[in-house]
Amino acid sequence: MQLHKLCFLALFLAHTTLAFNLSLETSNIAFLGDAELGPASDGVSRSGALSMTRDANPFSHGQGLWSTPVPFKPSSNTSSPYTFETSFIFSIAPSTEPAPGHGLAFIVVPALDNSNAGPAGFLGILNKTNNGNPENHVFAVEFDVYKDKYLGDMNDNHVGVDVNSLTSVVAKKAGYWVQIVIGKTKMWRFKEVKLSDGERYKAWIEYRESKVTVTLAPEGVKKPQKPLIVAQLDLSEVFLENMYTGFAGAMGRDVERHDIWSWTFQNSAKDT
Repeated sequence: MQLHKLCFLALFLAHTTLAFNLSLETSNIAFLGDAELGPASDGVSRSGALSMTRDANPFSHGQGLWSTPVPFKPSSNTSSPYTFETSFIFSIAPSTEPAPGHGLAFIVVPALDNSNAGPAGFLGILNKTNNGNPENHVFAVEFDVYKDKYLGDMNDNHVGVDVNSLTSVVAKKAGYWVQIVIGKTKMWRFKEVKLSDGERYKAWIEYRESKVTVTLAPEGVKKPQKPLIVAQLDLSEVFLENMYTGFAGAMGRDVERHDIWSWTFQNSAKDT
């Protein structure tokens, strides 16, 4: 295991673990657009987070990607993708009320290139021209805090699974499930969360057997047994043999922070 001082982010690939502190070591992260190590409240030092947007830049957007390509399929044809799972802690904090938007996303993309990415509702991933193009080879799970009617958003506080488009194939109101007991009966109760309240939340995303599951909870809460999203989704024609993974985020005219505080990723690719 390669260890750089304090562990901020761990990426598990082919049964090898890499871990480092982003505030001390940035060589393994590609910062695209406005992505940077986030500023601390004093405006001088770094917060230790991976930040997708910059306060001073209207319509700011960026991507922070693991700079080494990750194997997502055993070959470039339509063979089945490797299973993978990832978890991360994030926060979204607007400087004005109501929340100015727009949100952040976990992404899998074909290249270290965000030249075709747009701000606002396109979350620093796609743009008005290429949105929906099947040649994008883009997979994302968005944490969206702005209702963009053009993109079919359900509300201003949702989680969505995106394939080649920022119009989600499935979306749910942000929150998590807890199991309660009434008498002798076990029941599930949904607790909504406000993604843009500045609090830290943890997300778990898994893909196996053509199924995507997304689970969300406040930081410090044990992973709920019932996922927020379960979507049957064959990604064999979306994923290429090697892809890049990480995060994207965007704001509109007003200021909003989009920070990643920790991240783990692993897949079923074998050592070669």
